[in-house]
Amino acid sequence: MALLGIVNFIRKYWFIFLLIVVYIVFSLFNLIPQSFNIFKKKQLLIDETPVLVKEVKEIGELTTSEFYGEVYTDLNEVYDEIITNYQDSLDRNRMIFYEKYKGLESYIENYENFRANELIFKSESEKYDKLLTDFISKTEEFKNQEKEIRASLSNINDSKEEKNLKKRLEELTDKYNTQKKSLEKVKKNFKSAEEDFFKQKNEFRESKKKRNLVYIGRGWVKAGVELKNLDENDIIIDEDDSLSIHIIINNPIILDADINPWFIYTDKRKVQGFELFISKTGSLFSEDNFTDDEITAVKDKCKLRLKEEAINKGLLKNAKKSATSTLENFFHLVGFEKVTIRFKEDEVVGNNDIDEK
Repeated sequence: MALLGIVNFIRKYWFIFLLIVVYIVFSLFNLIPQSFNIFKKKQLLIDETPVLVKEVKEIGELTTSEFYGEVYTDLNEVYDEIITNYQDSLDRNRMIFYEKYKGLESYIENYENFRANELIFKSESEKYDKLLTDFISKTEEFKNQEKEIRASLSNINDSKEEKNLKKRLEELTDKYNTQKKSLEKVKKNFKSAEEDFFKQKNEFRESKKKRNLVYIGRGWVKAGVELKNLDENDIIIDEDDSLSIHIIINNPIILDADINPWFIYTDKRKVQGFELFISKTGSLFSEDNFTDDEITAVKDKCKLRLKEEAINKGLLKNAKKSATSTLENFFHLVGFEKVTIRFKEDEVVGNNDIDEK
């Protein structure tokens, strides 16, 4: 009976049902104005942009990619960095550096000896290479001239001219031998400098092994975008179609890079964030033990290397792709149908270069 009643109702009001069906079909195919389309998402007014900007800024930092890595570094790298990047400070406060880094004084002495031999070797090498190239060219020239003189001697009948040709040949040979002796002298100096250089290089390498501290670091690097600095100029809503939005943001950066004391710590498994791999003081005396500054510097170098490793593995590129996808999904949920994400640095430099924070 109920079904029969429904059928009779539809027969009586079939025209209304037909209008409803037509309305639904036209709505689905966007054939009616949006203001009359109850199935369309609510439009966002242009005046509401500041509110939207505020809501997005409250997100703050949006992590869009993470990297786990294992790296290692040693005290020698720290010393190399001090010599390279802090030479002026080192010259002014040498004793302070030596107090903080007990092995630095000896390291610098070995380093300077190595560098001095390296510069001498490089100078002698360049001098020898230049003279050798010049000598090879002149040897070819000498052979050609010698060949011409000897050919002339074999066909000449004039004794005076023969004497002149022999004299020319003798002078040419003397000149060639003089140049050859000069080359041999330079070669000898080069070989001596080469021997001293490799000897000092080996000594420097061995000195690095006597007192060294090596740590393995395991940790996470997080990358993403900062949204807290967005303003109204960075979010553009289409005046003709308020369901379309353009968002302009900065390229992803490294948000955090850390190595915790314990990377994994459970009843079944214990993995240290920092693991001491090598510790050689070169002496049994306590004053040669590693200082807190040396230990901290090596660990900080591990964190820096972890960030570099993450970037080299494409962390920032992945963060960029993920940021685009995440923000598109976010604004779709807010109510926008067409979302366009652009990055400020791309517009300025015209490429996809990404800088680290």
